[in-house]
Amino acid sequence: MEYVIIAFRSRAHTVAFSEFLRRRGLYNEIVNTPKEAGVGCGLSVKVSKNAFSSAKHAVMSFNASSFAGFFLISVYGSKRLVRSI
Repeated sequence: MEYVIIAFRSRAHTVAFSEFLRRRGLYNEIVNTPKEAGVGCGLSVKVSKNAFSSAKHAVMSFNASSFAGFFLISVYGSKRLVRSI
């Protein structure tokens, strides 16, 4: 399974961005930021891998100064691989 998280350095921006996506019809969840990412406020917005392009455009429109990056999360059984994209 693979998905994308969008990390921010501000919890307020994380929650606001999640709502920003929802208003635009893009399903998302607020999740704990994996420690392997090594960034952010501890919370991130999770979207499907297929929604990455839309989420990327939304981040540019949202213009949050606390944006920390996009990360692809790949889960293989009990192993999790986190990489910046």
